[in-house]
Amino acid sequence: MLALVAIVWFAVDLLRQCTPTAVVQAGSEGAGNLIGKAGTEVRATLKSIGDVLKPSVTNTPLVVLRGDDATPKLVVFTHLADVAVDLVEDHWYGDTYARVEAKNCRVQFIVPVDRMGDRDIVFVPGQEGEPARIVVLAPHPRVDGEMLAIVPESIEFTERNSGLRYARSWLGIDNRDQLVRQIRPRLLEAVSKPEVRAKAEEAARRFFEQRFTEWLRGDLKLGRDVTVDIRWTE
Repeated sequence: MLALVAIVWFAVDLLRQCTPTAVVQAGSEGAGNLIGKAGTEVRATLKSIGDVLKPSVTNTPLVVLRGDDATPKLVVFTHLADVAVDLVEDHWYGDTYARVEAKNCRVQFIVPVDRMGDRDIVFVPGQEGEPARIVVLAPHPRVDGEMLAIVPESIEFTERNSGLRYARSWLGIDNRDQLVRQIRPRLLEAVSKPEVRAKAEEAARRFFEQRFTEWLRGDLKLGRDVTVDIRWTE
């Protein structure tokens, strides 16, 4: 009996020590007040942490700086092009015709001047009445594949379905993404045509001739008996 009484007394004393006095005295109402106060403090703490963690500027778009391109590039020609890609699918249960158009795409032709050095400018003295020449050896103009400009707002997409394939429209299925991915290779294919490259070379030739002529006449004070000759090396 004494052992049982000792155990009961020990349990009651332990509960009394672990239970807040306010809760014992005020009952359920006191417990509710304490819980509400604790919740308020927790929310206040979380709010202060949120203030610390939130960005100082919230209305600026995220920009990730990945470095600079310091490669010397001389832009000598810009080609404008409209690109259209068609897709036709014929089936016994229905047909699909899709088309995407991108207007006013821009492609730059550049001369990589980092491949040019002092040895690429050669002075040839005049002979037998011919004027002296400044021969400029420069790489061929080429497409800058990293600077293709395709404006998303200019892309127009249309698609028509017939027969059972008309259900594709109801389900929101189309070929837009597939065709848009073909715009870039089609644009590069278009500017690879000989007539476009010929225009780029002619524009580059005029640019070099004009700049070197101004250099000869201005800084070097050479007369008009010196001509500029542009030669493509690669």
